[in-house]
Amino acid sequence: MARLVLLRVGLGLFIALSIVALLPFSVAAQTGRDDRALGESGLPLPRFVAISENMANVRRGPGEDYPLLYQYQRKGLPLEVVAEYEQWRQVRDHEGSEGWMHARLLRNGRHVIIRQAANALPLRNGASAGAGVVALLQSGAIARLRECAGSWCEIEAEGYRGWLQRDNLWGVYAFEQLD
Repeated sequence: MARLVLLRVGLGLFIALSIVALLPFSVAAQTGRDDRALGESGLPLPRFVAISENMANVRRGPGEDYPLLYQYQRKGLPLEVVAEYEQWRQVRDHEGSEGWMHARLLRNGRHVIIRQAANALPLRNGASAGAGVVALLQSGAIARLRECAGSWCEIEAEGYRGWLQRDNLWGVYAFEQLD
């Protein structure tokens, strides 16, 4: 009986701490405020960037002495910078893989990747579900992010420009209003 009570108290404490930890992100999403901390570079953490080269090495730690984990071969791929150490950036990709890259391999230009979906997603000529379809986008496609307003973002991909719901994009935060 005492063990059951301790488990319930522990679970309750875990849930309460989780809610408190996520509260700043929830408030930022609702208010449109950006409350992110600044990294060594003076830029907010976390933030999104894109790969600037056709090939970019990812290492286990912040330096060339650390072993190579893998290599990206996709210029423009969006990554999330989650930490900084001197000229090195700890990045996370849309699949959750993390590692360290030199800052020269990254650029601040915004790109997004189309999230996994069962079917191709309609790129629309306006920011509404009733707007005409300009093109169909496959999961994994990379697009240039142009602006976001509310739950819609304007993107450019494969020569097509249009609007897609923000929930279908990885590489933009819920609180961001870009123009």
